[in-house]
Amino acid sequence: MKQDVALAHACRPINLGPTGLVTSAHEGRRNVLAAAWSMPVEFTPPRVAVVIDKSTFMRELVLASGMFARCLPCRGIADLTDAVGSRSGRDEDKFVRHGIAHFAGPALGLPLVGSNAA
Repeated sequence: MKQDVALAHACRPINLGPTGLVTSAHEGRRNVLAAAWSMPVEFTPPRVAVVIDKSTFMRELVLASGMFARCLPCRGIADLTDAVGSRSGRDEDKFVRHGIAHFAGPALGLPLVGSNAA
């Protein structure tokens, strides 16, 4: 279920340490991966840090675009979170492969995972 959160409170759910979904896009290619290592680094404006291995396609997209989005998955898509963390997006579009519903984020236009994913 998508739930809007006030920008001033956007980092609060991340403090709990959940594995999240990170998305990015550049020049018509997009990707999603599971990220267990993330943390808030500033509250105003809200900023987060995410560890992304240097050999991944996601890292290439983030460096090329300068942007990423962080999605907090609900319990209903736990299997999806595991699946997107187990394969590379370099050779396939994981949104297509896993039937991930998504929408463009309001600020950056990056793909955000929809509530009816998987």
